[in-house]
Amino acid sequence: MMVAGNNLLTGVLARCFVCAAAMLWLVFLPVACMTPEKAVKDSDAAGVRLATECWQRQTGRTNDFDVHRPADALTLRIALLAVARGEQGVVFPELQHTDIKAVANGTLSLSLKDALCVAARNDRQYQTHKETVFLRALDLDYQQYQFENSFSGMMLGLLSGDPAVKRATGQASSGFERKLESGLKVAGALAFDVVSLLRDDWRSLGVTGDLTMSLPLLRGSGREIIREPLTQAERDLLYAIMNFEHYRQTYSVSVASAYLDVLEYVQRLENALDNERRLAENSRRAEMMFDAGRMQRIQVDQARSDLLTASQGVISTRKSYETKLDDFKMRIGLPPESKLELEPGELALLERLMENWANVKEHATETFPDELEAYRIALAERRDMIVMRHRVDDSVRSVKIAADDLRADATLTGSVGFDRARSTGQSSFSGGELSSLGLRASLPWDRRRERNAFKRQLVLLEQTKRALEEKEDSVKQSVRNGYRNLVAARASYLNQVESMKVAKLRVDSNDLFLQSGRSSMRDILEAEGAMLSARNALCSAVILWWRSDLELRRDLGVLDISDAGMWHDFYGDENGG
Repeated sequence: MMVAGNNLLTGVLARCFVCAAAMLWLVFLPVACMTPEKAVKDSDAAGVRLATECWQRQTGRTNDFDVHRPADALTLRIALLAVARGEQGVVFPELQHTDIKAVANGTLSLSLKDALCVAARNDRQYQTHKETVFLRALDLDYQQYQFENSFSGMMLGLLSGDPAVKRATGQASSGFERKLESGLKVAGALAFDVVSLLRDDWRSLGVTGDLTMSLPLLRGSGREIIREPLTQAERDLLYAIMNFEHYRQTYSVSVASAYLDVLEYVQRLENALDNERRLAENSRRAEMMFDAGRMQRIQVDQARSDLLTASQGVISTRKSYETKLDDFKMRIGLPPESKLELEPGELALLERLMENWANVKEHATETFPDELEAYRIALAERRDMIVMRHRVDDSVRSVKIAADDLRADATLTGSVGFDRARSTGQSSFSGGELSSLGLRASLPWDRRRERNAFKRQLVLLEQTKRALEEKEDSVKQSVRNGYRNLVAARASYLNQVESMKVAKLRVDSNDLFLQSGRSSMRDILEAEGAMLSARNALCSAVILWWRSDLELRRDLGVLDISDAGMWHDFYGDENGG
């Protein structure tokens, strides 16, 4: 008899162990499925899906939003660092939308279009904006989840009791919850409870369930109030995309400006070297004329002094060029020690373009609308203006929500539940059902915090309106300055073209006069100095005119940036995208 009891106990314990193991497996299986790898995969899918939908809707593009940094950005950096260390046979990656190539000694040569594309793929702030869009998309995903069905479950196995009475208990429960945009909350639960005495053939099974609901009638009611977190999450995603688009516009212009700054100093260095060469020739000619008795010693010394000044100018200009080039590398996300050179032909192309503009355009702003229309375009098209207007709408909604918090609480509640139990020896389940319907209310006697919060939102609304007014005025001012800058840049260009002609004529004339003895070395040196200044000023005027035109398009918000980071109508053509 004792053996039979032990066998029975062993069998029951074994069954309990198997059941407990099964319960643990069922409980922890869903948790175990959410591995870090799966979490990354699921969040990537949700974030990219929502970001792509908003991205395409706001920009009109058809491509998917890609949050990941291009792999070739790191590959290009590694290649540049390898070349800087002196390694041979370094292979540069092929970048989409670019024709970059390595020239002598592994130096990377970039055109302006290539530089814009490389910048969009390597700039760290550019990547940060993309990640901000992605994170706002994840926030939206969570707020959408708040209006979806959520499920919960629990299982428990327990062995307890003293040596005389051992008891095995098993519990399992599951539930769901759903929140509707009307404010109605519905929740349901179902639970099973099993108790078994191990030394006696007795078991008990209990089943309970309930369904509850609540619906706010005053404070916290209404679709607009209930949806506010979701609405704000949608707006935040929109703002992130708009801020990213605005950054892409301003960043592309800054990259182009930095590129042309480097080219300007390339040209300045060439001008300085040419000036040094010409002054060296003048110094030798002065020495020869002094030896022939045709020139005084003081004029020879003047020529020598100007030559030394020109040599110092070469040193300073070369230093400035190298500094500008390093700054440009940093701006486009490349290491400062990388070997990089810019296409010198870009400046010649720009000079021809400006010369053509000067010939075909009677006025600098003839391709732009009048100022009043320009104000309308800028206020409507600029992404930062769109965001600012939406911020005012956000403040208006915040005031409504704060006003809603001042109302009384009144919530309609209801529930339906049942409780059933059956033990060994009973022929049926015992228990019953229970239902209730009620109204829970509280009067707004204590609303000090809500009162102050409401007033705070009113103040913030006025501040946001004033910020919008200031932003509108700032945009109009930038447009007005853009028109002035463009007109002045064209006039400056035409003036520098004439100055260049006069300076060249002056050099040629004084050279002839010196040979005939009708001019002094000082006249020659002054003419050479004027020539150098005119050449540098003309180069600056060319770049300034094109940059002013580009910046005005940016300030109007009409600079359309392609996926590769370049703007359309590049250099006056349609191949920029």
